Amino acid sequence: MQAPVQTASSWDSFRPTLIKVLAEFQPKTVFEWGPGVSTLLMQDFPSVEKITSVEHDVAWFNKWKSQLGTKVHLILEEDLKMYPYHMDEACDLYFVDGRERETCLDLCNKEDGIVILHDAERPSYKPYIDKFKYIFMEDDGHTAVLCDDDEIGKKLESIFD
Repeated sequence: MQAPVQTASSWDSFRPTLIKVLAEFQPKTVFEWGPGVSTLLMQDFPSVEKITSVEHDVAWFNKWKSQLGTKVHLILEEDLKMYPYHMDEACDLYFVDGRERETCLDLCNKEDGIVILHDAERPSYKPYIDKFKYIFMEDDGHTAVLCDDDEIGKKLESIFD
């Protein structure tokens, strides 16, 4: 019996979308819920100066801790009630790919930040996605790019429409 083939959509389908956003908007600050491949991509992007990333799972935290550079401040928060609440400043980009995504989406700065939500096709996320003025569903709806700012929204339209 053959092992199932792992497709990009199973874990990093956001990659092309994230790269487009990084290239077009050159964010300096990033807040991320759920470190992983996205963190590696963002830390290597020249414009990114600081990434704060929160993880709830000790094993996953330890796996990524040794792979991340000095731009990344990795936080372990095992209490899921507290997990979303480590953001202490507005950021240029928010990457939501961890636990408690609904709360995380509500906490993102909707005035001038860009939000990327991985696994956006999950029905429970729709009411939170719909709160944003600009919504771009990429890679067959698996990744959402969200914002409320008109200038950013128009620029996103030129990239994703």
